[in-house]
Amino acid sequence: MPPRYTVYGITSLLLFSTGAAAQDLLRGKVKTGHGAVARRAIISHFQSEDTLYLDRRTENQKASDEVIMSVSVQNISQKKYNTSDMGGNYKIPAKRGDTIVFTSAGYKPDTAFVSDWMFDGQEGYTVYMDPNVVELPTVRVGDLSNYQLDSIKRKEEYAYLDQFHKVKLAGGKTFSDGVGLSFSPIDYFSHVQVQRRRLKKRLAQNEKDYYIDSRWSRAYVVRVTGLKGDSLQLFMYRYRPSYDFCRKASNEDILLYINSSLKKFLKKETPGH
Repeated sequence: MPPRYTVYGITSLLLFSTGAAAQDLLRGKVKTGHGAVARRAIISHFQSEDTLYLDRRTENQKASDEVIMSVSVQNISQKKYNTSDMGGNYKIPAKRGDTIVFTSAGYKPDTAFVSDWMFDGQEGYTVYMDPNVVELPTVRVGDLSNYQLDSIKRKEEYAYLDQFHKVKLAGGKTFSDGVGLSFSPIDYFSHVQVQRRRLKKRLAQNEKDYYIDSRWSRAYVVRVTGLKGDSLQLFMYRYRPSYDFCRKASNEDILLYINSSLKKFLKKETPGH
């Protein structure tokens, strides 16, 4: 009869192997929280072999059972991406030290730093996302966005381009009146006028680009996607929205577009292939 310690050794090996495999996939549910009361995170730092780890413990106080579906779940460290299902369940490859970002329209983004305890238990790691309640300020006449203020300045700076429309002609008419005009076609189609019209056309396109930048800002895209460096530059260039879309889209539409584009971006082949 073989020694009992041999059986014990095999059992231990099997248990160890099973535990290691389970740690390769982080899973759990995404639920709605209740603001700052829903969760208090206690983060402690400790140093081990010149690597900084984050041990995150949560204290649930008034958690909600309302699940959130279609939440974007991104492993920033491994560049993996997934979404929660109809039941709010999610799963994503992860290991200790990875950074996981959860984003969803109408909720504040949540970031988790993977620790060993997150793989414990049958329910996995539950994420509580706080609703993004927007308090609308009192609207006053004259309150303008930075884009609007800059647009006014640009219009004032290049106002001279429109001055020829206001020049009085024979009979008190102007160019814009379209009747009673008394001007030379040669003068109108002169080199100066051609250059002026080209400049106006270019400025009009620039104005559209400025507006897109105000809705598709680098800071906001970084905040939602967690991308940086070359990946961020490529993402912003490849999925830059159109002017018409930005004009019609609400803030929620922009957020949904970013999440949808991020999913496509992470599934594409590496740049240059």
